[in-house]
Amino acid sequence: THNLDLLGALLVGLAGSAHCIGMCGGVSAALSMAIPANKQHFWGRLAYLLNYNLGRILSYVIA
Repeated sequence: THNLDLLGALLVGLAGSAHCIGMCGGVSAALSMAIPANKQHFWGRLAYLLNYNLGRILSYVIA
């Protein structure tokens, strides 16, 4: 049964990654392209992307 537990965990992980690529990846790409021109340097982009991901993780924690 131990092998079935590992197989189940692998399948759940693969199913979750498809959701993340399809939904989170598209939203993240759209937000990355919408960063204002004056924030296009490394630290400005990093701040926008960190805020997006922190908000995403926090919303999952609350849900």
